[in-house]
Amino acid sequence: MKKMKALIKSIPFYTFMFLLAFIFLFPIVWMVVNSFKPEAQIMLDLKTPAAFLPPLNISITEWFTPYKEVFMRFDLFRGIRNSLMYAIVLVALNLLVNSMGAYALAKFDFPLKNFWFTLIVLVLIVPAETNIVPLFVIVHKLGLENTLLGLLAPNIGNALNLFLFRQFFIGIPKELEEAALIDGANSWTIFYNVIMPLSKSIFATIAILTFILSWNDYIWPVLIFADNAKLPLQVILNVLNNTQPVYTNQVLAALTVATIPMVLIYAFFQQYIVEGISHTGIK
Repeated sequence: MKKMKALIKSIPFYTFMFLLAFIFLFPIVWMVVNSFKPEAQIMLDLKTPAAFLPPLNISITEWFTPYKEVFMRFDLFRGIRNSLMYAIVLVALNLLVNSMGAYALAKFDFPLKNFWFTLIVLVLIVPAETNIVPLFVIVHKLGLENTLLGLLAPNIGNALNLFLFRQFFIGIPKELEEAALIDGANSWTIFYNVIMPLSKSIFATIAILTFILSWNDYIWPVLIFADNAKLPLQVILNVLNNTQPVYTNQVLAALTVATIPMVLIYAFFQQYIVEGISHTGIK
């Protein structure tokens, strides 16, 4: 009886959650479903429930025709390769630089420590768009245009990632470090053998967030790269959408391909994001 009452009480909650999930998911469902349809059918189904149904009037092998055509018209494989390379390199550098900086802010005492941390927090409230022109001027004067270093350098140091790392490291008991010091370990040894093994969740969280940021980046690569062979996937998608003739099913097919890594990351690594953020003390 109690279980029945609890079930009845939970119906409004789950109904609300289902509706909320539908609101967030229906654009993705529409995109994926219509990426398999012929161009004309997309327009015919646009204002009907069939817009959310797969094309049943053609064979399954014909569903992938838009994908074949868009890969033949545009070098999406090169864009995917470039985006993966940029994202992986940026993730590695971001983890290295921000984790070491955060460890110093969390565990060491040095002059103006609170001042520098306050300055980092203040950076978080500055819109990223306001920094684009100054950053481009600096990169241009350094001669780093159209280079990998010019693309990555402005994004290696990240105030948010530094802040998250610091908050997590503060929660690690000092007794562990003191025990390592007694055993003769130095700061590098403590960081590598004590702090890092205990911080896998925040490292995973920062890696995922940085990968997503890099994968979706569009404005900065457009400004930096003049060589088409170096363009990431997001820039190629914009080229696709502005190259005549524009086929809606091909655009949706390319967008689906670009969305797959993000969906997989959230599906398989969601627990790390939740665990990492929860241990920073941020509510």
